[in-house]
Amino acid sequence: MTDHTGPPKGDIKFMTPFRIADDPPPSGPIPAVRQPEKSPAERAIARFSLAGKKAIVTGGAQGLGLVCARALLEHGVSCLAIFDVDEGCGARALNHLRGLDKNNEWKLLFQSVDVTNEGAVDKAVESTVQSFDGIDILLCFAGITECKLSVEYPIDSWRRIFDVNIHGSFLVARAFAREIIARSGSGTIVFTASMSGYIVNQPQPHPAYAVSKAGVHHLARSMAGEWVGHNIRVNSISPGIMNTRLTAGPSQAELRKLWLERSPMGIGDPEDLTGAVILLCSEAGKFITGTDIKIDGGFTIF
Repeated sequence: MTDHTGPPKGDIKFMTPFRIADDPPPSGPIPAVRQPEKSPAERAIARFSLAGKKAIVTGGAQGLGLVCARALLEHGVSCLAIFDVDEGCGARALNHLRGLDKNNEWKLLFQSVDVTNEGAVDKAVESTVQSFDGIDILLCFAGITECKLSVEYPIDSWRRIFDVNIHGSFLVARAFAREIIARSGSGTIVFTASMSGYIVNQPQPHPAYAVSKAGVHHLARSMAGEWVGHNIRVNSISPGIMNTRLTAGPSQAELRKLWLERSPMGIGDPEDLTGAVILLCSEAGKFITGTDIKIDGGFTIF
């Protein structure tokens, strides 16, 4: 073991500098209309259009990830790859999406991927890029949670939460960014954090989950700062209590009562996430990076 505590040996690596932007022309009393040749309705559609974009969604075989993957397709994404460890859910997700593709316009792929496996992640991203001839969008929804008291938390369980939620997000985002940089392209990444990264939820204890999601917030900011010079925007969303199979059923009845008492707007629907996701992936969000959007129905106000 070395006792060296000084700066790293060799060349110190710095972030890629971002380009100094041109000073925009001064705006007149009435700002110019972008794309004046289009009608107002056409401009409205174009603002949130993802026409022709190609995307990867991790954890996209069910729940929140599948709903947001579907929204990408609805807004024009032409090629979509779902990464998930559950092959059965992956097959059902593809069947569901193909059933919505009445004109057979979408190219859909499923890859069984453990996001904590560095080699598997790199291979899956590379093969997806080859199949799609490029990539533009990454949504990271792969994540796990569990409720345990800190005094009783087994360290292996704690590490597993971080492996999936933090390390898995890092590995997929890194592989995605490498492909964008190699092609001198541009792209956008949206991580899934949580309101638990801001607050300590009560009464259910999940310290590992909450700390990992706070880490996702800063992972997004760190990558945004590092990759802005490569035309890659990185943001995150922080859902509140959402109506999924994890929050439903008789076993959750008492907790749901408490959540409803504490959440000004109640419990969210998975579709409530899609507006922010489309914003961050589209032209409408082209000046947004390093930002987290809370979608919690006001839960963290109080």
